Amino acid sequence: MNVGPRSCWRFGSPGSSPTQIKDLRATPRSKWDILMKDVQCSIISVTKTDKQEAYVFSASSMFVSKRRFILKTCGTTLLMKALVPLLKLARDYSGFDSIQSFFYSRKNFTEPSHQGYPHQNFQEEIEFLNAIFPNGAAYCMGRINSDCWYLYTLDFPESQVINQPDQTLEILMSELDPAVIDQFYMKDGDTAKDVTRESGICDLIPGSVIDATLFNPCGYSMNGMKSDGTYCTIHITPEPEFSYVSFETNKSDLL
Repeated sequence: MNVGPRSCWRFGSPGSSPTQIKDLRATPRSKWDILMKDVQCSIISVTKTDKQEAYVFSASSMFVSKRRFILKTCGTTLLMKALVPLLKLARDYSGFDSIQSFFYSRKNFTEPSHQGYPHQNFQEEIEFLNAIFPNGAAYCMGRINSDCWYLYTLDFPESQVINQPDQTLEILMSELDPAVIDQFYMKDGDTAKDVTRESGICDLIPGSVIDATLFNPCGYSMNGMKSDGTYCTIHITPEPEFSYVSFETNKSDLL
């Protein structure tokens, strides 16, 4: 099991007023499908609110709002293969000619040899990103010979786009109690809605519009959104050999 990366793009058009900025959600669904083929995953479902769209994938999630794009993947997906095509989509369909900020992070892979280019090691990822963003900054938090967290950031402080707070909470869990995680195996008659309710996930952020998938034979993915722009996403791999749960939200009172 390889814990996959997470990236966040925030787009802007320096020199334009905020009222002139267009919307990433103008991108046709067919273009997202093509983009995800490059990443080596596929869209299962989509939900929408006035603030954003949330996509459940065969391998994690994507959130698209007016200027922000969040992509989370796992396994052997190739997240960075989405970067250059996404820049073109943002320009062609939304009128964005620049990125205001970019954030990429991941835990060290359990089985890095299973990864494809450009994710075989962090140095390779840095070189790939530097070719697109010459002013990016790379960091490693933790012990490089044990569990650690890799981070690559890019920010344009001179951007004339009005800055908005954009903090998230991310929790990663492994080596989970088999008795607890067993509910995320598909059993006769069980649905994703049943598991969401019985596990208590539905109560984490009350009032959320929830889109959940229970995979066969096991595994669970969920996106939740509220009308104010709050979101959360959960991904669960219950196999005891590499059990894993990820949780992410921008809910303000949890930050």
